[in-house]
Amino acid sequence: MATHQSISGMTDEAFVQRMASTHAERFGEAFWAFFTAEVGARLPSSPVIVDLGCGPGLFLRDLAARYPQATLYGYDVTPDMIAYAQGLDWPQTPPTLALHDVTSEALPLAADSVHLVSIMSVLHLFDEPLPVLAEIRRVLVPGGIFFLNDWVRSPLQVYLARRQETMNEEPGVSLQRGFRLFPVHNKYTLEDWEWLLAEAGFTIQRRTQQRPTHQIFVATAPR
Repeated sequence: MATHQSISGMTDEAFVQRMASTHAERFGEAFWAFFTAEVGARLPSSPVIVDLGCGPGLFLRDLAARYPQATLYGYDVTPDMIAYAQGLDWPQTPPTLALHDVTSEALPLAADSVHLVSIMSVLHLFDEPLPVLAEIRRVLVPGGIFFLNDWVRSPLQVYLARRQETMNEEPGVSLQRGFRLFPVHNKYTLEDWEWLLAEAGFTIQRRTQQRPTHQIFVATAPR
């Protein structure tokens, strides 16, 4: 799997800082209202939760505060991300955090043992997403929840303009990185995501688009 540096042009350290500094913008009140109603309401009192591609761990920290009885796991391929997450001030017992590439090795979890798997802005990076989705299905309990939040295709002009508005970059750098990242971030349409989830055996329960660039899906594993 490609590193953050090779994709974005940033160093891993810079990418970690970028992810941390924009976390509150990406996970605001509207996000948590949707999550609480559509995901939290479906969880048992002591859920097991896995965040794949957990980045700097801030989403897991939010979950730890909201669901103190949860058992949490976070996996990422970037050492700087895991190191940042391990250094956070956790409200409860810290989650299990580990370097792990799910594209090359099964998750170190038993089948039918997880109530929620989340993956944020990562699945589009995989050359073959269906084996990853099959591994997610393997660890989920029957009826367990898969929470997917990922990029959805937009026109080139719109994508480049939005990047220049939101990224603190020189115009030339923004344009250069924008052209390089456009095929990465705009890989899938809404219909493509729906097809992938159905092909992997998931049933979409809810979906929403709170940000112009991303689509959120709440899907369940077969019972």
